Amino acid sequence: MRRSGWKVFSAFILVVIVLSLVPITAYAASPSDVVIGNSYTLGSGQTLNDNLLIFGGTADLMDGSTVKGDIYLLGGTLSAAGTVTGNMTILGGTLNMAKTFVLNGNLTTAGTSVNRDPGAQINGQIQSGETIQYFVVPGGVRVPNITGSFDPLFRVAGFFLRLFLWALVAMVVAMFLPAQLTRISKAALIQPLISGGLGLLTVIIVPIILVLLAITICLIPVALLGALVLAIAWAYGLIALGSELGKRIAGMFKREWHPAISAGLGILTLMTVVNSLEAIIPCVGWIPKVLVGFVGLGAVLLTQFGIKEYSPTPGVPAGGSSSMTTGQQLPGA
Repeated sequence: MRRSGWKVFSAFILVVIVLSLVPITAYAASPSDVVIGNSYTLGSGQTLNDNLLIFGGTADLMDGSTVKGDIYLLGGTLSAAGTVTGNMTILGGTLNMAKTFVLNGNLTTAGTSVNRDPGAQINGQIQSGETIQYFVVPGGVRVPNITGSFDPLFRVAGFFLRLFLWALVAMVVAMFLPAQLTRISKAALIQPLISGGLGLLTVIIVPIILVLLAITICLIPVALLGALVLAIAWAYGLIALGSELGKRIAGMFKREWHPAISAGLGILTLMTVVNSLEAIIPCVGWIPKVLVGFVGLGAVLLTQFGIKEYSPTPGVPAGGSSSMTTGQQLPGA
């Protein structure tokens, strides 16, 4: 990528970061009230005549409050002490139901921590986990839950789908950034211990920083952006190692393949091996997968996402050697 291209990319990232610093607040968006990473309170005697959507935020329905609609919660916390006339769909997060809570519709939960007072009333059906027959999404559309009956089939299909997506992404990256992948894989091969150690420290420290940012609520977008960059760096490192593996496989057959083909075949082989080890030996099979990820992530950071060649010796370009020009002498010679 040309220097001007990196300038445009850097400017785009800067704009995203600046815009993400704008605090996110709960706002009314017809026909629903939406809570994104913030808090929402419906006081006693108040009535909400719309649906309530909660994404990563908290909502408190006080005793005496009424929601004349449906409630959808994704990864947040809902404390309910009032009345809900519609249905409730809770996916992840926490649901606290007080003794004064009344739900006239159905309750559907998945991956949710439910704390229900014995006095709480649910007049509709309760579905959770494998008993879920369908999900009700905003708009009243019912989406059948068919993963339970065909779980083995979906797992196998999902495994091959993930392999296909990995290979597809690797081929696209190799088509546009072959030199960057080469720099990353070269750094991983030259200094695997340093790369792995740096990757390990990054995985330990960065999530802590992201959690601290998320606690401030208004910096949740920054935390999400940081998590996205970390995930991209992790995948980038794996693709670089897969690309190198593809080149080695081509060398075994005394062939010279296009970088995209090498990357696709290499990442396909790499992900098949590490995932197979994890499936065969569940207790320790995940260790090779994690170690490979650490090395790839560290190599990405050492090369600044493949932009610069990694030099083990400061001041000496990689693959080069220091030399003195004619006539130079060491001090004291």
